Amino acid sequence: MLLPAAAAGVLKPQPEVRASDDTPRHGNSECITLFAFDDVSIPFCQNLRLTMHQPRKHPENPVVRRGNEGEPDDYRAQFYGSVIREGGKFRMWYIAIDEQAIRSIPTHAYRGCRAAYAESDDGIHWVKPLLGLVEHNGNRNNNLVLIDPPDVTGLHLVVLHEPEDPDPKRRYKMVHQIRWAEAPAFGWTTSVPLFSADGFHWRLATRGAPKDYAISTQDMPLPPEHTEQSGLYKWHGLYYLTGQQLSPWVHFPDGSPCGRLMTSFHSADFVHWSHAKTLAYKRDGYIPAPQGQGKESHSPASVWHRGNVLIGLHGLWEGAPNVADRRMPLGLLLSNDGQHFREPVTDSVFVPYGEDGQWDQRGLLSGQGFEQVGDETYLWYGNWDLSATGSADTYGGIGLLTMRRDGFGSLSPLKPEAPAQLVSCAFHLSDTNRVVVNSEGLSGDARLRIELLDRLEQPIAEYAGENAAVVSESGVLVPVTWPKGSTEPLDRDVRVRVRFEGPHAERAQLYAMYCNPR
Repeated sequence: MLLPAAAAGVLKPQPEVRASDDTPRHGNSECITLFAFDDVSIPFCQNLRLTMHQPRKHPENPVVRRGNEGEPDDYRAQFYGSVIREGGKFRMWYIAIDEQAIRSIPTHAYRGCRAAYAESDDGIHWVKPLLGLVEHNGNRNNNLVLIDPPDVTGLHLVVLHEPEDPDPKRRYKMVHQIRWAEAPAFGWTTSVPLFSADGFHWRLATRGAPKDYAISTQDMPLPPEHTEQSGLYKWHGLYYLTGQQLSPWVHFPDGSPCGRLMTSFHSADFVHWSHAKTLAYKRDGYIPAPQGQGKESHSPASVWHRGNVLIGLHGLWEGAPNVADRRMPLGLLLSNDGQHFREPVTDSVFVPYGEDGQWDQRGLLSGQGFEQVGDETYLWYGNWDLSATGSADTYGGIGLLTMRRDGFGSLSPLKPEAPAQLVSCAFHLSDTNRVVVNSEGLSGDARLRIELLDRLEQPIAEYAGENAAVVSESGVLVPVTWPKGSTEPLDRDVRVRVRFEGPHAERAQLYAMYCNPR
């Protein structure tokens, strides 16, 4: 739905508004999340099994459809983009591709792949406001955002909102894909950073100006390599840009060549980027194969910053010599150091591709869209039918996934008759009154006994033994109450021990624990 900007209630610049969810975005919060599937945060387990859970595909998918004939996204509304909740609105930036852009790719690469905007009150029903900023097909009645210079075009963008940035003109940050002008092969790409005060008006952050929708080697902030970007986040003061590369631009540590792997580049100021990169992830069991024919990681990874841990989505590329036989569901990744990623369970499918005839048949794309909405987690995704035979009505849209809040995976007892427990890593806990449990299946017969230990796993008397907390109520955010805990802040390094107890302890499912949540 296209609406004039005024009717759509388009957000005006609100430099002091902070993100309205309760999860940290930039790693500067003290919030500690102990996910059931994170074997670094929960390194010690006894008699527990991990069950991974898939999200639900919303029945109204695709919730953002490609535009009508003549609109900027009449071929694809591509979710190589971002969703950020701000000021009561869900704000989406995505790539709009029209029919003319597709026809001109052989000669003009990504000239017609432009940054577009949509917004929603609930994350389900979206409007594409008529921003009046960019001319397209002879008028400005469209939802394209203004990019200065307009030669910055490409198949992917990712947006980061930092309302705490002291410079109001830099509170929105974008990295946009662009063609590399002097690349040995036409269509090879790199990335450029941009700043904005409002998310609508963007300017290039680096010196030099692209020409003919490409950037010269001398003006590239990244090294002269073919790079296909994916995720953007800030970790301990450094910005990281993830993406996929393959040989000859990346190789295994022993120097051997490889197909698509995840690399990341970093920057201290978002303008100047180090040419030294991180080999961030490769699929377990990877075997070299001709490009597109093997088991690879595609566009790794769109990233959700959760304070002490990063969650990522990527394509589980199922290659084959025949293009029509290739498939790509989405997989889950996580990182505890901000640089190196891993799968919780090898080759586990987080989001399956649709069956033939469905809008998301055969292949999926991940963008950087993750939000907590009440008791649920929302994630947005795109489709990529590798055989290009999707329905004319729905091909090239953006879908919504919903799941129990942080319901990615759960721990429960494996053998009902045997003791079951976990012990977390050590972390700093400032306030024992701010510990919360996300669990299901609890009752008087299936309880969680929660204790605090010191670094050497010795009980802290006020919070262990007879003073342990007992949780017998299910819910996504259930506070932990200590019967005799001190009213003074604990303010020390601790470990958490959770025992699964009761005659039906096997019914308990622990999804996550949160310490020091905002």
